[in-house]
Amino acid sequence: MKNSPAKDHPVLKQFAGLWTLMHQPSADREWSLEERFRQAKKAGFDAMGGGIVPEMPALCEKYKMDYICYIDGQKDTYKKKLTDAQAMKAARINVQLCDHDTTPKEAVAVWIKMEALAQKLGLSIDLEIHRDTCTETPEKTYEIAALYQKATGEKIRFCWDFSHLAVVKHLNPPYAERLLVRPDLLQLSRQFHFRPFNGHHCQIPATDGKGHENTELKPYLEFIDALFASWFAGAKGDEVVYICPEFGPNGGYGLNAFPNVWKDAIFLRGRTETLWKSNLRKWQKGRA
Repeated sequence: MKNSPAKDHPVLKQFAGLWTLMHQPSADREWSLEERFRQAKKAGFDAMGGGIVPEMPALCEKYKMDYICYIDGQKDTYKKKLTDAQAMKAARINVQLCDHDTTPKEAVAVWIKMEALAQKLGLSIDLEIHRDTCTETPEKTYEIAALYQKATGEKIRFCWDFSHLAVVKHLNPPYAERLLVRPDLLQLSRQFHFRPFNGHHCQIPATDGKGHENTELKPYLEFIDALFASWFAGAKGDEVVYICPEFGPNGGYGLNAFPNVWKDAIFLRGRTETLWKSNLRKWQKGRA
């Protein structure tokens, strides 16, 4: 399902990651794929995010949800990956590009080719900021942006996941001063992954497991508020922005001591919605 354009103000669409929904409600009673859609719709999500899954187009149509498709991209595989993604009828394609040792020059060459093919296929692609890819550090990320602009005359469109950069730079709060240094690139983005972080951990719990906000979440929410303020400073009013309140399941990003990651994603969705609406009201007031 393609996203519908906003009419007179930016529109927020939050999507649930199939990754977060793994082993829910428990490993031995895991929901079916369709049940994950039901639960996400019930929780107020507008879209789903995941890989190349044949059932996705039909389920998105049935539940009136958009799809964000995740792929990786290499110089010798990107054509097949994009062709496979086309069948997902996704609103946006999220790309983890190349590897940690790929040079920015090499990465830009692949990305320009990917964009050309994506345009032919009618796909909207976003280059994700992620460790173990070509964008694993701020320095490489911004060099890629500079080389891309030099080659094309345009600015590159990223999907921002700031948890990776915060950990790489071992940041202490407040985070905005170090992370929101390129509002021009931030304002171009139409997809963000919101995983609560601090400078030591790329994922921290949103709650205490009893529905109360985790004390470590406050600096992260202050960062998200600043991010929205920066993004809205460049908003025109016709944007559709996809945001994933993202938590990895236990066995990786999630630890056994964490509260239920799906419940935390639902909790964060509510906080994100509140911050978005607050910044939207300020934007509308400024245009009145």
